[in-house]
Parts: sequence; structure tokens; C-alpha cells
Amino acid sequence: MINILLNAMDFDGSWAYSALSRYLKPHMKAVILPLSFHEGWLADEEEWRRRYKKGTDDYELLVRPFRSYFINDADITWINDHEDDPDTALMKLRDADIIYLAGAYPDWMMERIEDLDLLEPLRNFDGIIMGSRAGALIQLDQYHMTRDESLEFGYGDGLGLLSGFDVENQFEASEEHLEAIIRSIEDRGNPVVCCPEQSGLLVRDGNYELLGRAFTADTDNLDDLYAALEDSRTPYMW
Repeated sequence: MINILLNAMDFDGSWAYSALSRYLKPHMKAVILPLSFHEGWLADEEEWRRRYKKGTDDYELLVRPFRSYFINDADITWINDHEDDPDTALMKLRDADIIYLAGAYPDWMMERIEDLDLLEPLRNFDGIIMGSRAGALIQLDQYHMTRDESLEFGYGDGLGLLSGFDVENQFEASEEHLEAIIRSIEDRGNPVVCCPEQSGLLVRDGNYELLGRAFTADTDNLDDLYAALEDSRTPYMW
């Protein structure tokens, strides 16, 4: 299995292309799983198709990067949790070279994967598993969720495809992000791969390659992290 963890759906950028083009080949078969949405959103089949039909902004966001690798629209299928059942979803996975996990809410994504009985098929997949945001986080054995205006810091269980490190997506040097990185390091002792814009991580056969602007933080960096956290809490003086 090859794992690709991304900050966003922009892996057609020059920061990623040279690395990923070694693995994403023309006309590979890809299946997109847009299963990460909160309750009440995409409530029925009609709404799902209205958002993801060809030509919509969401469709283009998810499909456009593949075209740079000559993986065309006809090479891509979708898993729709309003239409697919465990049997049809499994058939789509079996036909795929690439699985793309898309969305922002890791807990909702894991719940829908379980509903479709895809936990073991994903864990046993021998192709390429890619994901952005929540789709990156759930590839880990355990991920953290950074606090924001609507969410408290917490941990969640992922697919367990990767272990020994954590990921901080959407990174910026803000109080919330720095607190999350420090807490993850202190709680678990593992390094954190920090992914700001234009960044990600490629993992193959236990070998890790940072992409774009990604960097790591670990116990050796705690003093610097605490200093940066203090700076983030200090009001600017003009």
C-alpha cells in the first residue's frame, strides 16, 4: 500500500507533482469517497447529486487534480452513501487502483465507512490510498482534532493504516494549532507532521517523504513550540 496524506485537494501543484507522478499513472482507476459531512448535510440522493454532479464546484475540486496525471473523468467512480450499499461499495473498491478519502470531519467519515462495512476492505487494500484533511487523518491509528470555535481538542480512532506519528492539518502558527501539536507530542511522545498550505506526506514501505512545505515537530522542538505559543498569545503592538 502507498499512503498519501494531503492538506488540501491541490496535489496537482508543482510542490507535489514530481513526487506523486512516480505513482499516479495515466488511466489508473480511482474511486472517490466523499463521506465526511455533518448530519443534515447532503440529506438525500437528490442533494448529493446536485452537489457532486459533473461541472459543479465540488466535482471540479475533487476531479481536477487527477487530470494533471492523465487520470480522466471516465477513470473515476464515486461511492455515494445514499445509493451504494456494502456490496456495491466493495465492488468499486476492488476495481480501483486509487482510493481518495475526501472531507473535513474525520468522525463522520469513520462512521460512514463503518456503515458501508468498508473498514477491512480499506485496511487490506494494496493500491494507493490518498486523502485530504479528514481523509489524511483517518489513515492514522489515532488522530487528534484541533480545537476551534465549535470543537474541543480530542482524539479519535482511525483506520490504523499508519502509526508512530500524528498529523496537524491546516497548520498555521496560531494558539490553537500550537497547543494541539504540543499536547499531541506530550501525550503520546510521537512526532507530528505539520501541514500548512501546499504540503503533504507520502509513505511507501515504511519510508516517509515530506511534500511541499510539510515539516515535523517532536520532543526536541518543545522549547521552540512553547516559545511560539507564547508569541501567538502576545498582542501585537503597532
